[in-house]
Amino acid sequence: MYNAYWKLNQKPFTQRQDPARFYRSKSHQTALLRLTYALDNLTGPGLILGASGTGKTGLVKLLTAAHKDLRPLIHIVFPAISPDDLLRHVASEIAMSAAVSPVISRGNDGVLREILTSLRRLSDNGQRALLCFDDAHLLSEDAMLHVVQPLLNLAESEDHAMLAMLLVGQPVLSARIRKLHQISERIAVTTALTGFTAAETADYVRSSLIQSGGRSDIFSADALQRLFEITAGNPRRINRLSDMALLVGFAEQLGQISVSQIDAVSTELMPAAA
Repeated sequence: MYNAYWKLNQKPFTQRQDPARFYRSKSHQTALLRLTYALDNLTGPGLILGASGTGKTGLVKLLTAAHKDLRPLIHIVFPAISPDDLLRHVASEIAMSAAVSPVISRGNDGVLREILTSLRRLSDNGQRALLCFDDAHLLSEDAMLHVVQPLLNLAESEDHAMLAMLLVGQPVLSARIRKLHQISERIAVTTALTGFTAAETADYVRSSLIQSGGRSDIFSADALQRLFEITAGNPRRINRLSDMALLVGFAEQLGQISVSQIDAVSTELMPAAA
């Protein structure tokens, strides 16, 4: 709606995770390097921690886009189900990626054997599956012990079944895993994502505008500082407020977004974004 007014060729602020436009803050770049090392060296699962909206899922997509050997990505986005159903869901997703028969076993031992068959097929094709549990803080203790741990056992004991794993969740996940020594002692790397700094917030907004064909100064310097103060550098909140600020600026036929527009849209959006 506002693209033509601001002379943009696309929306600069969106919640869609596009690896090509992922902003590598210091926090994200550090996490990327640590996770890359762990995955490249098969040292064990990686743990990605961060509050909602800090870019955890985007980081996973960036990892897979940059590492063509991490295929397929088995992305489990609804982990809060029974352990048996979760294991079968994982097995079905891997089987589909490996183009093998659908999962038919009833007992967990049989399901694990079918997962092993699928992983071997992928390995024969030169593929290494990446299993990512998103919102892993929602995994029950039973799911950790009867799904995550057996999969780790399988990956460690079978050289011909290549499987990398990421556990992605909010910071409380770290404390939960520490109580499960069978899993915590296997975590190869733990990395925590934080919000952007004030300088990163300003650079992110300006870079996003330029990438979208617009001017870098559509937001005033004071507006960018206010945006950081309100959002605490949370990328999702930055996107929501910046997008709406551009809409308000278009509606009011402004030449630049100022502090008053940031304050106005934050009053409307921040309760929902918090």
